[in-house]
Amino acid sequence: MLVAAGALLLAVSLSQGRGARAQSSGPSIQAAPPANAAPSVHAQRAADAISALDYDDARAALAQGDQADLGVAIEQARLALYEGHCDEALIDLGRSDLLKTEGGAVLFDISRGCARVTAATLTETDEAHNVVVRFQDDADRALTPLIVETVTMARDALTRDLGVSWPKPTRVTVVRDLMSLSAMTGLPLKSAQTTGTVAVAKWGRVTLLSPRASVHGFPWRDTLAHELTHLAVTHASGDRAPLWLQEGMAKREEVRWRSPGPFDDRPTPDAIVMRGFEMKLGIPLDELGPSIAMLPSADAAVVAFAEVTSFVRYFADNGGPDALPKLLAAVRHDPDTDTALRESSGADLHEWDGRWRAYLATRPHEALPVIFGLGTHSPDLHELRDRVRLAELLEGRAHPKPALAELDQIKGDLATSDPSVLSLRAEILGALGHKTEGEREVADPKAILSSYAPWWAIRGRWERQDGQTADADASFVEAVSTDPFDVLSACENDESASEPADDSGPETPSQALCEAAIARHEPPAGRD
Repeated sequence: MLVAAGALLLAVSLSQGRGARAQSSGPSIQAAPPANAAPSVHAQRAADAISALDYDDARAALAQGDQADLGVAIEQARLALYEGHCDEALIDLGRSDLLKTEGGAVLFDISRGCARVTAATLTETDEAHNVVVRFQDDADRALTPLIVETVTMARDALTRDLGVSWPKPTRVTVVRDLMSLSAMTGLPLKSAQTTGTVAVAKWGRVTLLSPRASVHGFPWRDTLAHELTHLAVTHASGDRAPLWLQEGMAKREEVRWRSPGPFDDRPTPDAIVMRGFEMKLGIPLDELGPSIAMLPSADAAVVAFAEVTSFVRYFADNGGPDALPKLLAAVRHDPDTDTALRESSGADLHEWDGRWRAYLATRPHEALPVIFGLGTHSPDLHELRDRVRLAELLEGRAHPKPALAELDQIKGDLATSDPSVLSLRAEILGALGHKTEGEREVADPKAILSSYAPWWAIRGRWERQDGQTADADASFVEAVSTDPFDVLSACENDESASEPADDSGPETPSQALCEAAIARHEPPAGRD
């Protein structure tokens, strides 16, 4: 869900932070046997093991099976797909008898899409950390160190929180557009566009949309941690966790791999749920369907994510010691959710749902910001957007005073909490020689509603100039975590964007990222 560059960009940031991280886990595609035939024991064992990401067990089951058995042949191909060998899976599934089965036909389509997308991909393998990253676009390779760092830290956090052991390696594929994301995963393109999906955990890997696909990026590192949680839950539960548990755990864990940030729980999931209930957008936990990414609107996805986040947090806090690891273990042994809940916590879903709703009723009312949406829209949004765009154009063409005059006419939430407006104002004030006044516009992360790379980059540049090295480093980490290909964020200042990094010595990760940002040829706002 993207909006034109420079126009009230908080709306974009919020849609990407709340709806654009819509993920698709869903049940794995099980092999379909020939008509009127039951799956063989070895094929079923292999299917169960693959779904749980237990590939060694799957290989052992397949080795014992009859290679002439269609179910075994399909699972052999599915194992190849899960382990990243898309071409091999496609060849295995090319048999006419396999294509006549439902499972074979589905896997053939996924394998074909995967093979097409990865036909010329570049692979980076970090053997020390057991991470394999495939890039559809060479320009994204500069993200490798940050991806490996995020994966490593997220895996450690998930082992700590959920007691998960990790099958190795962890596979991540970075794609350039939503069409490729759809082809790699089987998520319908229209669903990805409707809910703003930017990542999917399926087929044994995380498929992540490149941050460069969005004009101003999105919280891609938290998104990666979210998707890794899906893989962890799949492995721990044998791929039997219901959608509400999958997504609720993923939303809970997506921020626990790092230190708490200024935008965590703003607004709180509880407040979003209550607003969703008022708008009749609430969906019972056990009626979410196959995927939140396939709900009919971004608002519906926002509310659904908030529901599962709030519920799982409540359960984790009130379900006793190790509530979540115990529930995952119980689900693995009994896929009936109520039975698993009673075994691990003493109450079924209906009872826990009642307790959760009673808890929500005790929460104080929290109004959502107007710009957040969910039925609250500024009546003059188009006028304000045009005014911001005009200010960008004036500033970009060296007319800072009239640009500032345009921004001075913006009132309310947009003037005080939209980071796109505040960062533009800070940049203009700096150009007019009023740095001290400009610094106030980027002083307090708690005053803005969402992360925005230019806001952090301007803040970091001035902190660097003032000798606040640690603060500047932290600001640029935040900037790159939102938009790693923004030149101010990746290169840390305007001047470094005019020339490539000095290549007389070994290239550092920051140099590689800066060069990739420059190569993007994205002109500054107002000069586009």
